[in-house]
Amino acid sequence: MPLNIEAKWSQPLEIRLAAAGAIYSCADLESIPSEPGIYVFGREHGESREPLYIGRARNLRRRIEQQLNSVRLMTGIKEAQSGGRFLIYCVAQPKRGQRLTRVIRIMEDALIAHALACDHELLQKQGTKRPNHTIRFTGNRTSEAIAPRHMRVSA
Repeated sequence: MPLNIEAKWSQPLEIRLAAAGAIYSCADLESIPSEPGIYVFGREHGESREPLYIGRARNLRRRIEQQLNSVRLMTGIKEAQSGGRFLIYCVAQPKRGQRLTRVIRIMEDALIAHALACDHELLQKQGTKRPNHTIRFTGNRTSEAIAPRHMRVSA
């Protein structure tokens, strides 16, 4: 049965290079709720914003804190193209009868699929680039209504 999922995004939170310990820190960590949701580490350059890592958590604050201490992931984020780094999270607002863990998993899968379809390279699997394939289609306008000329899909 299809679900109609509703969720609310936070405002982006800046993450900065840390002086000691973790590679990045977030001054607003305490403002992040301790409830289930989706989080995205990203980069911005001018008006451009792109995801670098998309994850889900049963407890957003605790999981994000763990990720900020993940040397492999934070190194991957640091080595991404230039620009500012940010964190944004999303909290699902489940409807009666919806299982929250399923809703969160569906949201994460959809965001990853969308990011790949938009040709973003994601750092997944403990800070390594998520294996993905590029497909380039040629054809006609009818085929373009079915699939874009260029798309990236996960392996």
